[in-house]
Amino acid sequence: MPFSMTGYGRYSTEDAFYKAEVEIRSLNHRFLDISVRLPSKYLWLEVECTQVLKEFFQRGKVEARVQLAPKPEAAAPKVVLMEDLVRQYLDRLNEAKKRFRLAGRPRIEHLLMIPGGFFLAESGEDDEKALGDLVLTAVKEAARRLLAMREKEGAALASDLAHRVQILQERIDEVQAVAGDLPALYREKLTGRLQELANGAVIDENRLATEVVYYAERADITEEITRFKSHLQQFSATLSLAGPIGRKLDFLSQELLREVNTIASKASDLSISRQVVDIKTEIDKIKEQVQNIE
Repeated sequence: MPFSMTGYGRYSTEDAFYKAEVEIRSLNHRFLDISVRLPSKYLWLEVECTQVLKEFFQRGKVEARVQLAPKPEAAAPKVVLMEDLVRQYLDRLNEAKKRFRLAGRPRIEHLLMIPGGFFLAESGEDDEKALGDLVLTAVKEAARRLLAMREKEGAALASDLAHRVQILQERIDEVQAVAGDLPALYREKLTGRLQELANGAVIDENRLATEVVYYAERADITEEITRFKSHLQQFSATLSLAGPIGRKLDFLSQELLREVNTIASKASDLSISRQVVDIKTEIDKIKEQVQNIE
């Protein structure tokens, strides 16, 4: 089942410190083009967000917008203790105390004098892993919702394309039915014109037969019809495949158009010309729809 390349997904979540909201839009594109917009202080999450989106999509222009806001009830800054750093200072201080036989014990004011031993941080700011998990969870869920929308629209596109393929099958069958009668019709038409020009004289049947054979060979569209039907079968089969199929469908629609143009140039019959116009109209609609398939 094909997937559309257009859609929208949104998801919001929160933890004890932050609220995260992710919106993702996707549009038609020849390749996969992902862009992620984050607040400037959280740009370090861009690579991970991009990698997650690559797991969901294979074609299309995918634009994700991530918003992060600290929760009001947890917005007050907090004091963070750098335990490893303070422990190293204390170990070195005890070593110096023993080596130089110093008296006394470390007091709280000594700890406060350690450079970088304490610092003020916004709530949750010191826990990058928790913040990253929160954002990536929101990105994944928004991507799932976008994917569901693309799948739903893809099913509608597949139904429409299948209907148009059926129309093309009916039209090419009508062309094939008329094409079989073309030599006889041409012979009848040519005979009538020769009789008018001969003014009662005897018509050379051998020459007439030669002209009819020449016309039949020049206007023969059997191979084009056969290839056209083969492309239609491949098109229908491709619609039921999983994974990206848009490029293959686009190629097959180009081949269908090429065959019908050849038919139009070889068969100068009014009824076939009318069918060709209808066929080309349907192919143009198919080509337009196919551009939206992943």
